[in-house]
Amino acid sequence: MPVSPVFVMEEVTAADLPSRVRRAAEDERLGAFQAVHRPRSADRRSRAWLVLLGLPGLVLLPFTIAFLLDGLGWASGLSLSLTVAYLGAAARVLVRDVLPGQGATTVHLFENGVVLSSWRAVTPFPWDAVTELRVSGVRAAATGAVTWRLTLSGRAGAEAEALLDGGVPGARELVETVSREVTGRVLPEYLSRVGTGGKVRLGPFSVTRQGIAKDGEYVPWENVDRVEIESGMVHVDRADRPAGLTAIAAEVPNAVAFGELTRRLRAAHDGARTDGTTGRTVGSVNG
Repeated sequence: MPVSPVFVMEEVTAADLPSRVRRAAEDERLGAFQAVHRPRSADRRSRAWLVLLGLPGLVLLPFTIAFLLDGLGWASGLSLSLTVAYLGAAARVLVRDVLPGQGATTVHLFENGVVLSSWRAVTPFPWDAVTELRVSGVRAAATGAVTWRLTLSGRAGAEAEALLDGGVPGARELVETVSREVTGRVLPEYLSRVGTGGKVRLGPFSVTRQGIAKDGEYVPWENVDRVEIESGMVHVDRADRPAGLTAIAAEVPNAVAFGELTRRLRAAHDGARTDGTTGRTVGSVNG
């Protein structure tokens, strides 16, 4: 899947939405429009550098061709070197700073879901229709800002992804909103499945009422110390040994729901172990 550019948050009203986005939101009954995160457009400096580098290269190009047709020499070699340098630098600015926004995905946040749109397609995702949410983040060493990657999968094979610039106000809130809405809908199903003796598979992890397994390694709940998502990784720390279970967060669909599921199951197991000595009734994992 092609990588989208980072996003900035923009003040837009419902009346400013593209008609195809508005129609998709209405068809899926996504409710009131809330915000939009649009691909970052090229700034004036990038466009200026494109002109300053590209124009000399284009001017030199016909002279270079003429020199080469007359035979190789110092004039043709110098002209060729300058043309390649100017046009190569201009192409780098064009690809890196100017073109990314043209084919990227814009995230439109609504009350009951999101719409991801690009010039190719418009993909609505009602919260109830999202089957998988994958979230990962990369922290920039210079600024400390996190660039978030969201990948949404829905019914009928719908899938789209976006990158959100964490240095822009509103990006983290969008990530948290999407995670919260999706988690609130898939978590009850997970708890019900485990509570009736079933198994929940989330990427490389399998969760049951007895414990967590990954790649053939099984950890019962009494040996699970804690489960946390940190620095783009999912960690299952063990109480009985230093090495636990780890996975890249992007490989774990609905990672926030996975964390909450394991927290509740571990708490239910601790409650059962404590209350078993007194004979008191133990609460369900769905509580």
